[in-house]
Amino acid sequence: MAEKLSKQDRISKRSEINKIFELGKSASDGIIHLYMLANNLGRSRLAVIISRRHGNAVRRNRVKRLCREAFRTCRDKLPQSYDYIINPRVGVELSLEAIKRSLQDLSTRIASEQENK
Repeated sequence: MAEKLSKQDRISKRSEINKIFELGKSASDGIIHLYMLANNLGRSRLAVIISRRHGNAVRRNRVKRLCREAFRTCRDKLPQSYDYIINPRVGVELSLEAIKRSLQDLSTRIASEQENK
């Protein structure tokens, strides 16, 4: 059976998502918009927010699976102990490699900005 992102690695409570939007830092490129907020859990967690403009449920679920897989496979290269929210851009051809590259670039950019303050 294929590996998947565990329940402890997902953010599912609306209150936690709102907290990341309000207090976290964000950055974007042509592929995704990324929100990050430091946590004290000792591990990173993920939420994927996706608009209905991406298409029907099948299309939206595929994009969510791609984002979760990108996070799972490159988690060791990302800054640790952060909560991440990925919001993929509409109208862009999303591939696993493109999402991974964007996730790594944006997360290091946000983390370095927070360390410099």
